Amino acid sequence: MARRNIALTTARMAAEVINSSRAMERVEQDGYTRVDPFRVADSVGLSVALRPMDKLLGAFIRDEQSGILLNSARSAGLIHMTCSHELGHYFMGHDTTVDETIEYGSKALEMEQEAEAFGYHLLVPRSLLMIVCRRKGWNIRTIQDPFNLYQLALRLGVSYAAAAWSLLRHEYVDYDAVQRLLKTTPASIKQSLFKSPLPDATKEVWVFDERDQSSVLEPRPDDHLIIRLKSHASAGYLWLADSPDQVKAEGFTLQPAPSAPVDPRTLTFGAETSMDYFLAGAPDSFTDPQVVALAEIRPWEGKQPGDASYVSKAHFEPIAEGLTRESKKALIDEVRNS
Repeated sequence: MARRNIALTTARMAAEVINSSRAMERVEQDGYTRVDPFRVADSVGLSVALRPMDKLLGAFIRDEQSGILLNSARSAGLIHMTCSHELGHYFMGHDTTVDETIEYGSKALEMEQEAEAFGYHLLVPRSLLMIVCRRKGWNIRTIQDPFNLYQLALRLGVSYAAAAWSLLRHEYVDYDAVQRLLKTTPASIKQSLFKSPLPDATKEVWVFDERDQSSVLEPRPDDHLIIRLKSHASAGYLWLADSPDQVKAEGFTLQPAPSAPVDPRTLTFGAETSMDYFLAGAPDSFTDPQVVALAEIRPWEGKQPGDASYVSKAHFEPIAEGLTRESKKALIDEVRNS
């Protein structure tokens, strides 16, 4: 089968799966930003289990009770992409297979080309890409900024490289643009967001800003979270947790991020700049989205009508060894109903 035919066939199949699993409803109605491959697997009764493995990224097992095995030692984006690849094997009618990679060239087996193409079409359909970019105010030019592309990748739940190749697949950029983007590493992007050495370079760094207020973002519990807000500190305003007791009760800590030295000559009273805040300490037991609410106030005045506010939601995704949250629930429901 020619590569173009594979692209058309897998795109059609992925669209049918997205529709039948109602994967886009949580994006369009609830404010999420990605297609969740674990939920797609659950919609057809496929169990998904994670465990650390030396070489394999994942495997698809076709049997009376088919299932997917994923390497829990990889990043969230790669785990999602691998799960989507294994779903490609399932939906395209392939037999049991194991994968040490999910990126295949034109000389690879047809079944691997199909699974790879299906994976991209499932996780990054054009409609989803347009929704996320519209919410964030990104266009063809600004999405080619490595920082924006990295944040796009996090919201789509894919790797930085996969996000870059997806722009090419949808013909938003050319091959040379992708190569330029890939010269910037996610590690360097993460480090640029900190004024000190990155606490853990294996974790992702999410930047929430005012354009995320309509979205539900899905970091892992131990990812680094930065909230970037317009600041009027020179006029005496500070961003504070809208309800410090509630934030503390939910396990979070909120603190201003260290700032680079500022030249006093550049300050203007009442000037609008931005300020970063670290949100840390999210427990991994949350099953529902958690609200993060801040208000910009003058501390000596307390909260006043008309003070600026910020509200966003984070639905933390624990990815650990064992069955996924969806597969555990399905197993419990099966036992309960037996």
